[in-house]
Amino acid sequence: MVIKPPPHPAYDLTTIIKLALSEDVGGPRKTVPIVGDVTCMATIPDDMEVEAHFFAKEDGIIAGIALAETIFNEVDPSLKVEWSQKDGDYVHKGLKFGKVHGRAHKIVRAERVVLNFMQWMGGITTQTKAMAIVAHPALIFETTKTAPVLHLVDKWVV
Repeated sequence: MVIKPPPHPAYDLTTIIKLALSEDVGGPRKTVPIVGDVTCMATIPDDMEVEAHFFAKEDGIIAGIALAETIFNEVDPSLKVEWSQKDGDYVHKGLKFGKVHGRAHKIVRAERVVLNFMQWMGGITTQTKAMAIVAHPALIFETTKTAPVLHLVDKWVV
């Protein structure tokens, strides 16, 4: 099951993804003419196909799978992503929970942004769940106190 973002009349998730990708690996601007990871471009053949795996860095709750798929698709629609877990699943440190297959340059272009969003979202989800357990029977609701520009992403995971 992939959890889609909540509807929002004024929030453009595609713009946020493009901004995050541009911030991470550069874009067609005067100051940064190169688009891509410089080390990857210098050391890995452009047509090299690879399979990369997602491992949990610590115990917690998975969040951000739909966003990850959207980011990979934005970078290269031919990338193939598979998940063995779903959003909301509890995972232990070291568990392999997904993989992506395709051109190495495209995977590297997307992976840092994907991992940053998934770690951010998973951290919020994991901490919110811990607070909800402690606060039971009280309920925890999302708030408008969110990170700038990431309002929808922060609310999505609560």
